[in-house]
Amino acid sequence: MSSRFNRLPLRALTVFEAAARHGRFTAAADELLMTQAAVSQHVAQLEAELGVALFVRRHRGVELTTGGAAFLPSVQLGLKTLADGVAAARRHAGGKTIQILTDYGFAGGWLMGRLGALSDLLPGVEICVATTQAELEATDAAFDLSIMFGTGEWSGFRTDLLFREAVYPVCTPGYLAAQGLLQQRPQGKAAHAPVPMSPAQVSHLKLLHLRGTSGRRWFGWADWFAAHGMALASGRQEFTFDNAQLVLQATLLGQGVSIGWAPIIDDLVANGSLVRLAAEPLCSRRGYFVAEHAGRPYSANVAALKAWLLAARPSTESEDFTLAERSAA
Repeated sequence: MSSRFNRLPLRALTVFEAAARHGRFTAAADELLMTQAAVSQHVAQLEAELGVALFVRRHRGVELTTGGAAFLPSVQLGLKTLADGVAAARRHAGGKTIQILTDYGFAGGWLMGRLGALSDLLPGVEICVATTQAELEATDAAFDLSIMFGTGEWSGFRTDLLFREAVYPVCTPGYLAAQGLLQQRPQGKAAHAPVPMSPAQVSHLKLLHLRGTSGRRWFGWADWFAAHGMALASGRQEFTFDNAQLVLQATLLGQGVSIGWAPIIDDLVANGSLVRLAAEPLCSRRGYFVAEHAGRPYSANVAALKAWLLAARPSTESEDFTLAERSAA
């Protein structure tokens, strides 16, 4: 006898939930590491199987139909139940699997380069890294530790500050050379030392933007210029991306200047791939926090992972954090 669960389109349901939550197929694709075409195909197949339209396609996104809105709560409840069950099963498996939740920028810019050290710390433990740009929610039980950006004040979680938000304008030496701006450093000066430029000089370069920054969860170009007493000029050729990793990739390809977050760019600055265009960062009270579910017992492996992460914190917040009078709250 076949199970009634055999024909559940779980992948399509996951895609539908992400698209409904974001209201845009592109954002759902970024979260799920898929193409927009694949998201659209999964939604179309689910609509065909159900015999009901789930979305109305708009010019700037999608909206749930009446049928889609009625369907969404059941899908979200079912996926959450499955995620909770999988997480519980893994915890009962002796702590041999650790689920880490973080965002795209931190995963690609900081964590990936340290997976070897993490493997040495936890031999025989499977490390699963999931990425999202969504806010941390107490209903998300499918991870053991999270490294997320924000204020650290999330209901249902215990948090420890990992890195405070500190940003600089950055670009490649090649981009500066192409603009005729690469200055000869004094003899003995470190290759990763800042190339001092005034905000006015930076404003004439091609700026690479991360969508949804200014005035929201993290600093954007408007914030950086405002901190230096300037308004962001309009009507110029610039590029905007939905994903922090795409911004970083475009910067490394010499396409322009971007806002670089410490510590995500620190390794690239240290090895000379990027140069800072300002000596002092723009800072805020936000940052990356290690978050864990309040009241949940953790294995020795998870405790070791947390200790390893917190050991990477700067010992002090002295000279790198000097723009207090310009910082965001």
